[in-house]
Amino acid sequence: MKRLTHQNHLPALAAAQNYQQAAQGAFADNTERARTADWRVFANWCDAHDALSLPASVETLVAFIDAQAELKKVATVKRYLTTIATAHKAAGLDNPIRSEYVRLAVRRMARQKGTRQQQAQGFNWPHIHLALQTLGDSPRALLDKALVCVSYDTLCRRSETVAIRIEDLHWADDGAGSVTIIRSKTDQTGEGAVKYLSHTTVAHLQAWLSWAQISEGTVFRGLNRWQQVLPGPLSGEGVTRSLRRVAQRTGLNIERISGHSTRVGACQDLVAAGIDMPAIMQAGGWKAPERVARYSEQLLVKRGGMAQLAAMQRR
Repeated sequence: MKRLTHQNHLPALAAAQNYQQAAQGAFADNTERARTADWRVFANWCDAHDALSLPASVETLVAFIDAQAELKKVATVKRYLTTIATAHKAAGLDNPIRSEYVRLAVRRMARQKGTRQQQAQGFNWPHIHLALQTLGDSPRALLDKALVCVSYDTLCRRSETVAIRIEDLHWADDGAGSVTIIRSKTDQTGEGAVKYLSHTTVAHLQAWLSWAQISEGTVFRGLNRWQQVLPGPLSGEGVTRSLRRVAQRTGLNIERISGHSTRVGACQDLVAAGIDMPAIMQAGGWKAPERVARYSEQLLVKRGGMAQLAAMQRR
């Protein structure tokens, strides 16, 4: 593919850069970083193949999709295309993603690779409860127990968990509590959502805060090799490492444990307990039931038609 000089190239780049500056602060930091990284992937690919990135031709996009399909997951390539579409819109250009040829390339990729994503291992309460009995009372154990309990009760994502501050916590007279999640992936305007904290969670959380002498600011913070509390919030990777330390106590495959595992596990436990769908969606902040069904499909299949028929037939 030979690069062609396009009269709209420089004005389009300037318009896209203006949009990027104007958009700063309007989206979550992770979203902004992802968009920047995604555009860099596309722009570098265009440079390597002597193609124009903005405006991108249909031919360029089809070739890009075919090339990325060999290396990346379908969801990743679709995310690239969303970023490319946003860049063209910001530059005042027609969206080339709408081309039927581009859609066919996406369909071809999906048929070849499938669209199903690997799901994080659910970290369910029975496993968490078992780990709580064996973790001990070392500083790192206090942190791990508080973090896994809060993550489970709130169904928070990693970024939401590490953003919790002392000022967001409320202790009830009966020993339970609540936490206000100021901003989440589905609540970028910061309207906030109040999440319940069980008696067990409050006990472990207060034990951690008491030992760490945290009276203001972020609740979850890292520890150095001498078990000293580090300034600033725990990183997202720190959340994953903490959950894996807890999961290791129960014999779970920690390679499949991620910062999403308590969210998946809590959803599965809610479904298994027969909690109604609106209450589950409220707990997890989901706007539609599809994600709940995806997380709990292995449980739901046991309640399906064939499972009921097998039980009736005693087989």
